Amino acid sequence: MDISVVLATYNRAVSLRATLESFSSLALPAQLRWELLVVDNNSTDSTRQVIEKFREKVPFPVRYIFEPKQGKSAALNTGVSEAKGKIIAFTDDDVVLDRHWLSNLKKTFDDFDCSAVAGKVVAQWNHGRPDWLEIEGQFAIVHFDLGNELKQIRVPPLGANSAFRREIFRRYGLFRLDLGLNGSKHTITCEDTEFAERLIRGGEKILYCPDAIVLHPVDPARTTRKYLLSWYYYNGVSVTRSARLPKAGIFWFGVPRWLYRELLANFAKWVLTLQGKDRFRHKLRTFRTVGGIVESYRLSRRKGVGHVLQESEQL
Repeated sequence: MDISVVLATYNRAVSLRATLESFSSLALPAQLRWELLVVDNNSTDSTRQVIEKFREKVPFPVRYIFEPKQGKSAALNTGVSEAKGKIIAFTDDDVVLDRHWLSNLKKTFDDFDCSAVAGKVVAQWNHGRPDWLEIEGQFAIVHFDLGNELKQIRVPPLGANSAFRREIFRRYGLFRLDLGLNGSKHTITCEDTEFAERLIRGGEKILYCPDAIVLHPVDPARTTRKYLLSWYYYNGVSVTRSARLPKAGIFWFGVPRWLYRELLANFAKWVLTLQGKDRFRHKLRTFRTVGGIVESYRLSRRKGVGHVLQESEQL
């Protein structure tokens, strides 16, 4: 088997149906051997029926896998363990694939000696974009566009469009179970970026392929101020949990001192800025820092270092 595509899903039967239909339109070489693994992460809607109906009408192998342990990382890890391909590609249950997506991923691996390939994720606006929403540097609106040139990168690809050689998982392990969405509640992410960071630290070669494209429709519910503030808060929690507490430094109440400085700087900019887009950007950054502080305190309590003031002897 050349490629296994792993798609984890939870209670998104409607968007999943559109994603699966885009698999039917893929333009692939006749000699390519591939499979689609759809991992149902304990869905309670019609997810299984959608997958079974799709499997009956397509000529390529589709495997339905049920993963009862709630959490996206658990579902992804099950997909990796079940995959038969030499290359394991990942995408999400709310995207639409360009018809040359999979063939361009495979071609990149064939043409270059690389460990992983990051594809382009294009935000697809099917409704009006809010005037107050600044897109530049905006991570809550899922997109990953590093231009139109194939190149080596030192940034983590998004889980919605990434692929890895199978042996990478034997060398670097699987996705961390303490990261990734868990059920319907919007909480922790970063399971994909944390895994890719391990490869980057290990010196692995990651290529960006601009022709391996997936379209990510923007959900109107994700473009409200309330949603973005919540996303940035949990992004701060996720990034901090992903990186873990530093082993050296000055801590106040178990929190690295520099986070307090960052909070004061962002809060001051938020309060003192009058222009709408800039003001909201600083507010988002303030919420992200608060998330980082809360998670740092939680991690320090787990380690029993939640003191009023702690200065590392390693300084």
